[in-house]
Amino acid sequence: MKERTKQLFKGFLFSLLISVAAACIYFAVTQKGVDYSQALSPIMEGVFLLNIMVFIMTLPSLFLVNPAYWNNLPVRLLLYFSGPIVFIITASFLKIEPSYKVVYLLTGVIFLLVHTVFYYLMVKRRA
Repeated sequence: MKERTKQLFKGFLFSLLISVAAACIYFAVTQKGVDYSQALSPIMEGVFLLNIMVFIMTLPSLFLVNPAYWNNLPVRLLLYFSGPIVFIITASFLKIEPSYKVVYLLTGVIFLLVHTVFYYLMVKRRA
């Protein structure tokens, strides 16, 4: 359980760093001529909160320490990937400005990709 918790936290940190960088790049490309120093703090705060939301949605993957859940592939995939996928689906149906929706989807996809890399490493180590 301790190892799984560390892995989730590492995934959260990597996802946070990549998401902040991607959101800043998106802002710089779409908002030319705007004072970037004033926008950096709200971007970082927003992406941090979005990553916390997705992180909380991935907490059911902690149940994978139970061998019965780990050995059942459909249950393992459901517990591990359902949080980020549900976040992405929900973000795509939100009625918000398109620029915000892009940041939400970008954060969800980045978290899912980082989470997938950690899943691959976890499965490779256990095999």
